[in-house]
Amino acid sequence: MSTPDRSTHRPPRWFAPLVVWRGLVVVGLGLLLLLRPGLELEGAGGAAALVANALFAGLAGAAAWFTYRRRHRGRLLGFATDLVLAVTVGGLTLNRLGFFVGLDSVGARFNQRILWIAPILVGMGISAWAERGGESRPAVKRVGWMVSLAGTAALLLAMGILGAIPGVVGRIIEPVNLPWVIVALAAALAARLGRSDASAEFFATDQRQAEHLDGLVFIAPNVIGFLVFFAGPLLFSLAISFTEWSGLRPPTFTGLDNYADLLSDAVFLRSLRNILVFCLVAVPLTVGPAVLLAALLNSKLPGIRVFRAVYFLPSIAGVVGVTLIWKQLFNATVGFLNYTILEVTGFVNSVAGTAITAPQPLWISSANVAMISVGILFVWQRIGFDTVLFLAGMQGIDGSLYEAADIDGANGWARFRRITVPLLKPTTFFVVITDIILALQMFNEPFILQAPSTAAGPGNSTLTPVIYLYQQAFQQFQIGYGSAVAWALFVLIFGITLVYFRRQGEEGFLKA
Repeated sequence: MSTPDRSTHRPPRWFAPLVVWRGLVVVGLGLLLLLRPGLELEGAGGAAALVANALFAGLAGAAAWFTYRRRHRGRLLGFATDLVLAVTVGGLTLNRLGFFVGLDSVGARFNQRILWIAPILVGMGISAWAERGGESRPAVKRVGWMVSLAGTAALLLAMGILGAIPGVVGRIIEPVNLPWVIVALAAALAARLGRSDASAEFFATDQRQAEHLDGLVFIAPNVIGFLVFFAGPLLFSLAISFTEWSGLRPPTFTGLDNYADLLSDAVFLRSLRNILVFCLVAVPLTVGPAVLLAALLNSKLPGIRVFRAVYFLPSIAGVVGVTLIWKQLFNATVGFLNYTILEVTGFVNSVAGTAITAPQPLWISSANVAMISVGILFVWQRIGFDTVLFLAGMQGIDGSLYEAADIDGANGWARFRRITVPLLKPTTFFVVITDIILALQMFNEPFILQAPSTAAGPGNSTLTPVIYLYQQAFQQFQIGYGSAVAWALFVLIFGITLVYFRRQGEEGFLKA
């Protein structure tokens, strides 16, 4: 792409309005930062909003300056700020117009009139046929587009959307909504202009810079979604953890008080003890059998693929449905487990002439057994997935190693212990870390097993940090304290993972 002389190259007509727009964005963000008109956010939420606004204002200022200087950075930064502004203000505008409120009814009406999409599909088929064989038929293609357009209009009319357009237009032109609409459309237009070929030529964008901009376009939806739905709430929860907040009143900054209270909270410490003991018991009981099962499935027996699929099924089954089934199995009165124990004991007594009393554990309602029930369910769900991972690791081992071991006279157990287990260390590392993280985040299984009573179980025997977080934040409305519990759990998970990383790094396969 040619590089024009910016000092003599006459700017196009759209350049001056674009510079003015970028300047207005900076001024508007600056006024919003100083005056905060109409904002009611206070405390940590208000501080986070101000920081985000300041960062965005700085980015917009840099975009305005480089745009004025006719640099490619102005095009790149300007496109990014315009895109974020268009999405943000556009989303807020749609919310003000009540767009998201009626989505459920629109979806229901669409399902009722699903057959109306047939003309649209026919039109698309005609257009595709017009391009068949590399030969373009413009007249036929136009007919296809006209059929699709007519089908779209008919579908919207059948759904009642066209009739609602006058009402939507009326809300758009209301004085309280019109400025929002104008800003969103202006930002979208500026973003489209920054993406155009004319903009690329004027800002002397070379091939490498064009590829960077294309990459930005492709990752923009994911980045915006990450910032809005993950990073933003994550940072907000961190800020809230330093406050006392019920969610109904403005938060009150308390510093490290929440974290100090956790150290002396007997209930929270009980939840930590429960989950750490659970990890020490459940994870080895999952990983060990999974390795042995993978070794059995790593054979060429007839029908072995069926067995692999059967063992993997529990890991893809719905957690709620599976837990409800196990809850019925654990029922002390009519559950299948206690019935099986009773029948087996009766059979043994009849054969051996003994009088053994069949134990009937209170699987869910006993403080000594409740966590064991959760562990059984966890192992049953995870063992199939871990088996598949170990099986994949075994199939990646060079077969010549086993052939050499056969020549040396090694038996099956020696091959497994000397070849398979050492070469499975990367897979074992991943499986153990994954199982530990899932175990530390345990919530669904004890919550559903103990419903409708308290999820903490008898004597807090099934209480986990995540359940305690739920109780504090969503039952007692101590959201600040609940956020502190969440971040304390994060530090615990991160610490265990980091220690395990370092230990495995010393073995060699994780060294950079």
